[in-house]
Amino acid sequence: LASVVLVARRVEEWTPLVIGMLALAALGAFILVGLVPAQTPNAAWFLFLSGALAICAMVLPGVSGAFVLVLLGKYQFVLGAVNQLTDGNFSGDALTTIVSVGAGAAVGIVTFAQLFSWLFKRYHNMTVAILTGLMIGSLRKIWPWKVTLETMLDSHGEPFPVVQQNVLPALTDYSAGQIGLAIGLMAAGALAVLLLDYLANRKENS
Repeated sequence: LASVVLVARRVEEWTPLVIGMLALAALGAFILVGLVPAQTPNAAWFLFLSGALAICAMVLPGVSGAFVLVLLGKYQFVLGAVNQLTDGNFSGDALTTIVSVGAGAAVGIVTFAQLFSWLFKRYHNMTVAILTGLMIGSLRKIWPWKVTLETMLDSHGEPFPVVQQNVLPALTDYSAGQIGLAIGLMAAGALAVLLLDYLANRKENS
């Protein structure tokens, strides 16, 4: 939340259009982090696209590249290819998968960096507002109380949640302690962000 405030402060002028872009970005991020993984093709062109989208997501606040691969239905597929190469199995399919995803990531980061730089210079206020909206919408993902509906296995064979539903904590003695701990950690995180911003501004002005 503190990071949202700090980023939003960089908007120089809040116009109706800028506010609308923030709202759309927040809504889009809110929907995105709650999507269910899709069934998608394993063709090289789609793996290339998946790599490009995943690396772009890593640049944006609130969305991880691995999460994008999960949504695109390619996390397990790519992870399987990585494990095959790690085990010394350089079969055509595994190598093609890694090369396709890697090429997509390379092209994606270069293209997105240039696009982001251009947008930041030409449409500074709208770009910052969109980033702020993405951060607001992605708060849905970090809500501490959830019920796991679907899981997948990671590279170590351990299950991790894929589909979750946010819930309110039950009002018991145990949950009261959890609520207090969550609020305390949130406050500590906010203070840390504000302190770092203060120190950075002080260093720039000195």
